[in-house]
Amino acid sequence: MKISRWLVVVPVVAVLFCGCAHRTLDSVKAEVASYYESGRHEQEVARVMSKAMKLLPPKGSYNIEGSAVVFDIDDTALNTYEYQKGVGFGHHGPAWHQWIGMSRATAIKPVLDFYNQAKDRGMPVFFVTGRREKFRAVTESNLRQCGFDGWTELFMKPDNYNNESVVGFKSGCRAAIESRGYKILINVGDQESDLAGGHCRHKVLLPNRIYGVK
Repeated sequence: MKISRWLVVVPVVAVLFCGCAHRTLDSVKAEVASYYESGRHEQEVARVMSKAMKLLPPKGSYNIEGSAVVFDIDDTALNTYEYQKGVGFGHHGPAWHQWIGMSRATAIKPVLDFYNQAKDRGMPVFFVTGRREKFRAVTESNLRQCGFDGWTELFMKPDNYNNESVVGFKSGCRAAIESRGYKILINVGDQESDLAGGHCRHKVLLPNRIYGVK
């Protein structure tokens, strides 16, 4: 995926935190940092996931059989804030690849709780990520060390994927899941592009105040 898919902090937060006509880049970055480091981001995620919990069928329900949940990874299951702040809320491909290799992402707890609730109900869970296939080993390791285990399958973007948008890739993965006889009840992501393209019943969009992906 091309770097143009990432929106640096200014266009995103200028809308989200606007109020003053003239903002400096440093002040906008400080507001974003405060939003994440004060716990407000996790509180928002918790509110969204609390509503999503109500979409899960009761344990033992006949509705569970064949009903799957799909998760994005970065800033959905795993928190990449350390990297984002480290590069000044922009994006630098080599630094991103190096950071992925360090397996330093942490679990987003409300999402982990939801993941475990789905598993406890016997629902198959899938990951569909924009990370490339060459990062499979470190990605699986990072997920497991954060408490995400027992997934049915992890779909990763091919190393030679060069489309600017991930919509076709991600919706294609969901179509592949459905072709195996599953019905995707819930699709969870932090980007509209994680959720676009159909092949799910309910969409759960998490807040992301740093970047956007086509």
